[in-house]
Amino acid sequence: MSRTLYSPRLSDDVVRALYREGQRRRMPMTRLADDLLRQSFRSIVNEPVLCVCEDEPAPASTEEADAA
Repeated sequence: MSRTLYSPRLSDDVVRALYREGQRRRMPMTRLADDLLRQSFRSIVNEPVLCVCEDEPAPASTEEADAA
């Protein structure tokens, strides 16, 4: 079963920084980005980051839609 997932575009400077840090740590930049995001989420909330959600996601605010 094929699923299309949202893949956000990262700023070029962020990609370059992830690439350089990934090279320094000798790990793929995608794994580095995943690790950094998971650490960030853990510091914000004290519960598991990943969960299965039965509800529909909340609609984007008007400001977010305008920015896209």
